[in-house]
Amino acid sequence: MEPSGPRVPTSSTSPWPPTGVIASKLVPHRRPHGSVSRPRLLEPLIAGRDRKLTLVSAPAGFGKTTMLTEWVATAAATTSFAWVSLDAGDAEPTRFWTHIIAALSGSQPTVGHRSMAALRAQPGRVVEIVIPALVEELAACDGSVVLILDDFHLAETLVIDEQLQLFIGYRPAEIQVVVTTRSDPALGIAKLRASDELVEVRADALRFSAAEVSAFFDGVDMNNLMPSSLERLTERTGGWPAPIRLAALLAPAEDRDSFIDSFDGGSRQVVDYLAGDVLDLLTADSRDFLLQVSVLDRLSGPLCDAVTGRVDSGERLAALELGNFFISTDIETQWYHLHHLFAGALRFELSRTQPELVTILHARAAAWLTDVGDFEAATEHAIAARDVRLSARLISRQLQVMTAAGRSATVRRWLDALSWPAAVEEAELGFVRAVDAALDNDYDGAVEHLRLAQTGHKGDQDANGLTLGFRADFLMGIVAVTHVAEAETAARRAVTSAPSDAWEGIALGALGQSLYLQGRFDEAVAVLRHAVRQIPDGNPVLLAVAVGSLGLAEMANGEPSSRAAPMLETLLDVLTAIGAERTTVAAVLHLALGEQDRRAGELRSALRRFETAIELIDVAPRGTWLVLAEVLASTVQSSLGEPEAALARLDAADAILDRIPDPGILRTRTDQLRGLLNAPAKVSSEFGDSLSGREVGVLRLLAEGLNQRQIGQQLFISHNTVKSHLKSSYRKLGVSSRAEAVQRLRTADSTHARAGRSKRSHPGEERVAGFGNEDTGT
Repeated sequence: MEPSGPRVPTSSTSPWPPTGVIASKLVPHRRPHGSVSRPRLLEPLIAGRDRKLTLVSAPAGFGKTTMLTEWVATAAATTSFAWVSLDAGDAEPTRFWTHIIAALSGSQPTVGHRSMAALRAQPGRVVEIVIPALVEELAACDGSVVLILDDFHLAETLVIDEQLQLFIGYRPAEIQVVVTTRSDPALGIAKLRASDELVEVRADALRFSAAEVSAFFDGVDMNNLMPSSLERLTERTGGWPAPIRLAALLAPAEDRDSFIDSFDGGSRQVVDYLAGDVLDLLTADSRDFLLQVSVLDRLSGPLCDAVTGRVDSGERLAALELGNFFISTDIETQWYHLHHLFAGALRFELSRTQPELVTILHARAAAWLTDVGDFEAATEHAIAARDVRLSARLISRQLQVMTAAGRSATVRRWLDALSWPAAVEEAELGFVRAVDAALDNDYDGAVEHLRLAQTGHKGDQDANGLTLGFRADFLMGIVAVTHVAEAETAARRAVTSAPSDAWEGIALGALGQSLYLQGRFDEAVAVLRHAVRQIPDGNPVLLAVAVGSLGLAEMANGEPSSRAAPMLETLLDVLTAIGAERTTVAAVLHLALGEQDRRAGELRSALRRFETAIELIDVAPRGTWLVLAEVLASTVQSSLGEPEAALARLDAADAILDRIPDPGILRTRTDQLRGLLNAPAKVSSEFGDSLSGREVGVLRLLAEGLNQRQIGQQLFISHNTVKSHLKSSYRKLGVSSRAEAVQRLRTADSTHARAGRSKRSHPGEERVAGFGNEDTGT
């Protein structure tokens, strides 16, 4: 394979850039005019080909990026480069790896197909799935690549550090990773250094020598300076390239030696010069232009025209870049970038001198970016413009795509930024915050945010044409599991107002869930079967809500066959694929699978399922599903002859129920199961036989007024099995009617209680002796 520099593929079968990729981030900046060739710095970069990491670490303005652009420019004929310019948005793992994979595929066309597909399908599993796929693709290539991650400090988080460190550790030897940063990242630097797997280029190496300072001034046509003045400038600035470049810009036409001799490169003076003196070199018109476009991270002619109201921004940007005014451009001259120091100083000056203009400029940028379809960048500017309504609309239209792609971190960052009172009280954002809370398993928080959403204008539509009223109602129907009756009411409203069959199915899924939690199993099964037929496969999370609830309702209702059973495992795999395997929705699928196992007599397998569900749900504020999981686990443990463990789970369930406003039927279920667990071991009869724990449980529910079908629902056994237990109990007790059987049981309970008190037995002794290995499920 013939090496090459960074390139942009133009394949008819592979559209470029891929979805979610900002193409201008994947090409290096063009070398600044007058830049000094520094071949001595390229030697350690080349030496890094045999090491795991090449680290370029120095403060702002030391020429890190310029050094790398020189390397790309001079070595492109022999070396393949993959370049990524990082920014704050890349702190989200999905976007970070999307751009890395895209950059590598630009240099190695066979790379990226599997890894990009894996990232899109399973954004929550970068470590387990995406990185291994990328490493395998790279290992299959027949050439080497230099991957450059410029400005890594802007994207660095603990998660990004962990993922990149893993990639560095396992990448093929032919892949050189180069990271530029303002401070050392947490990539195991000390360990790499100790094992001689690290090449470092730091500020001391990047400082200009006196000869390089002289070469720089010659390059900008200032070749008549005295060597002594240049030596003093080098000494005063410490060889820091940024202030040396400033000195060249600010030097007057006359008496340059005196100016250079007095120039101080201290950081405060550099900022002052950037904010004041550098701008003073420009015409008032150009000065205003730079101040106004400083609100942008990336600049193009049309965007700057929209922000400034001009029509000549493209020409202005080109002229300023040629004049070396701290502006660089990519190698295709499509997008420009202000130097970080210069941009910061400009923004400071703008906010100091024209604070009222800042929000106006951001608003113009947001409007233009919205029009061209760059909604993510538009959102950043809408928030900076403090435009709550536009921010809400932009976030809402991206919400489904962002969450499905595993990019909830970006949505959460936007919501955190929208923290002023008007934004906190915005109803549309209340719905977005509710979705974010639900994804974080915080259902109580989701309900509170939905109460705010319900105060908004119910007819407001999102990009999919869904009204705010419908969205708030269907989500309330799903998440209000601690207010079950309220969830049912909201879900019924959503069913009525659903704009399509698919959304009606989603609303029915919420309704069926609330019916199940209220113990209305017949209704729940009918509603949920209808829901599952209508919810599209393309919405796996909401489909899983309906299927999991259907599985539980079918088994609770004693259905002879389950419509949900064939879909449970498949949907759990789908949730895992999209990174939603540790959510409450996944936990509900585990509960349904556990009930399936319990019904098949596979009690240990069922218990493992229930414990998995408890582990998933217990990381969030406790709620209804956790109570149900504890009850089902208690049921199995009592059947396994572990009554103390079963009672401990009921204690945990009751502690949660005390904090739930409306848990549906769950309080009744825990009370009934506790009664079964506390039942006497044996009940004497005239015939010398004794009742089993299951028979006692059936009689207790009979005494509470439940009919045979309801008893089967509570004990998760068939109607025929209930009849068999009753027939056996009547025979053992020598009775022929319900009333007689109940009376005999109560008499036995009373006798047992008196005996227990006279013996001062320890609480629980009868419980331990009573159940043994009997199946005492509730």
